[in-house]
Amino acid sequence: MASTVSICNLALGHLGADKIDALSEASTEARACNRFYGQTLDALLAAGPPWRFARHEAVLAEVSGVAAGRWAHAYALPVDLLRVRAVRPADGALAGVLLPGDLRGAEDGYPYELFGDRLFTDLSPAALRYIRRVDDPSKFPPLFVEALSWHLAARLAMPLTRDAGQRQAAFQMALQTQAAASAADANDERNTGGFLSDYERVRQ
Repeated sequence: MASTVSICNLALGHLGADKIDALSEASTEARACNRFYGQTLDALLAAGPPWRFARHEAVLAEVSGVAAGRWAHAYALPVDLLRVRAVRPADGALAGVLLPGDLRGAEDGYPYELFGDRLFTDLSPAALRYIRRVDDPSKFPPLFVEALSWHLAARLAMPLTRDAGQRQAAFQMALQTQAAASAADANDERNTGGFLSDYERVRQ
């Protein structure tokens, strides 16, 4: 089962660097991993495909007393939000119906606008489908772990080795392993029909 330390050690191993026993240790490698791990993970979750293990849906809390401009409602964004996928009716009514307007994002849904930590839309009540921050490495599929380790290696290469060629090689491996992880994730979704039960959605 993957852990933050084991993923960091995979990345360090890609670079031929010394492994660490804990992120709290006073070593150059541990300090570098502390510096880059969280940002690298968030970037891969946000910029990659809509990873199945990071998908979530939540009913949005409406915020009163906020000027919404042309929109009828304002909502607070979830604290673990990394990327919006779609805004949908909270009760599931009219699911699958597309409305005209400036839809944002690749999925079907309702028009919305993001400003700061608020989401504006005409829909009420509203639910948000989104990619969330996942801090528990035990939830990462093996191929995602491999891709993350190479992305982290690319970030660590210059601070630890000062070798631009090694950084470029690590980055190329990061792209290749990310593509493999993305393909496997998409294949798993096709095999399950993309179905997510209410139990699974809450359990996430």
